[in-house]
Amino acid sequence: MKVTNTQKGPRGVNTVSGPVLIEPGETAEVEIFAREEAHIGASKWFEIDGEYTDDPVVVAGAPVLKQAADNTGSELERLQALLAERDAELAKLKAQQEEPPKTAAEVLEMAKDPAVQFMSFKAAAAKLLGDKTPAKKDEIIAALEDLATKP
Repeated sequence: MKVTNTQKGPRGVNTVSGPVLIEPGETAEVEIFAREEAHIGASKWFEIDGEYTDDPVVVAGAPVLKQAADNTGSELERLQALLAERDAELAKLKAQQEEPPKTAAEVLEMAKDPAVQFMSFKAAAAKLLGDKTPAKKDEIIAALEDLATKP
């Protein structure tokens, strides 16, 4: 087909082989898919002499893409099962690494040890006392002694 640029400046057109720039008044012999007809007509930049090429119907990868789309559900389920197995394995390993909780008597011994920092002592006490853990060391010790004497 022949495409003539009727404008005062250069204009581009999408062809089967890619974009083509056509200078003012110049005519180019190109092949254009039918899907471009509406755009070219709406622009009013070109005079067209000839027929548009039919749009391609078959895309080489379409069957592969359809098969991939159909298999996404099973692949997702496989990955979710794998993730659940790994989460269970991580939980098991984490449980093996955790120390058993200290007793109130053991935490009180930490308070007497000068090598134990206050924040370590307070963290151990907070595991036993929960949200009711006092802020000061002497108050924590009193709460732990109270906890240790309760049956």
